[in-house]
Amino acid sequence: MVELQTDLMLTPEQAEGVLAAWLGTAVRCTGIERLHGGMINSVLRLAFDREPHSAVIKLSGSGQSFAGEVRALRHLRERAFPCPQVYHVENVARLLPYTFLLLETLPGVSLAQARLGSTARHRVEMELAEVLLDLHGHTRETFGPPEAAGETSWVAAFMPRLHRVRAEPEVGQRLPPEVLAEVDRAIGVAPELLAEAGKPTLIHGDIWAANVMVAQDRNGAPDGPRWRLSGLVDPGAQYADVEMELAYLRVFQTVGTPFFDIYSASRPLRPGYELRWLVYWLRTYLIHVWLFGDQHYQDMTAWVAQELVSHTR
Repeated sequence: MVELQTDLMLTPEQAEGVLAAWLGTAVRCTGIERLHGGMINSVLRLAFDREPHSAVIKLSGSGQSFAGEVRALRHLRERAFPCPQVYHVENVARLLPYTFLLLETLPGVSLAQARLGSTARHRVEMELAEVLLDLHGHTRETFGPPEAAGETSWVAAFMPRLHRVRAEPEVGQRLPPEVLAEVDRAIGVAPELLAEAGKPTLIHGDIWAANVMVAQDRNGAPDGPRWRLSGLVDPGAQYADVEMELAYLRVFQTVGTPFFDIYSASRPLRPGYELRWLVYWLRTYLIHVWLFGDQHYQDMTAWVAQELVSHTR
């Protein structure tokens, strides 16, 4: 079971110890702020009296290693993707009673916090589309994490993940037997639907509103500050069927028509995507049933499973 730890905190003295280890000099912490959006780990912003004056720290009290996230961030930054620089990582509880990851602070706030009008929202979605078109131009011959040899078959790479989340005890406890039976039938039809996945494509892997950072650009805008995309955080970078990224962008309504108009003009959606996206939504909702158990996620799991089965009979 994944332990949710979103309420961990640091003292100023603990923060100063972390910052001094990274900067190599004494430093005074001037502020600690809990950030919005952390669903599993605690995320804090530290302010201090040395350049760069701000950093973000992710904390885990369960001994979680942040090595995978570090590899993902570095892989993405090497390809000019706008995500935070890694400052320091401790995968053993040494400086703190937690493992932690210290990161660059991206400007602004998350898209989940920003109050954007329709024009600003349109602009941000267009910028996100351009960023992802560039990211999705990076491909290789196998599916899997950047550091792994990977699988030549997307079904071989993806289906074990779907089976693993289905096997989590909380899923079996929280979903009624009739829903579980429908889920199993839906999982049974997934391999045939995903057989033609296209080339293994580099994706961010976890784009939702809390992981999209936006900021107001106060320079050169005659009609006042304009919202812009400042970067994306918390990646699960991998080489995958690109439709998994696109499906995730829609499952929580992170983007709408402006994004897909720009994106599909350069990279048309493959016929039949609506049905394949349901497979990815099924896994997403099962993960949320496992981790959080909300009735909404249970209901959506039942709906997606039913849709998949009914359209493949």
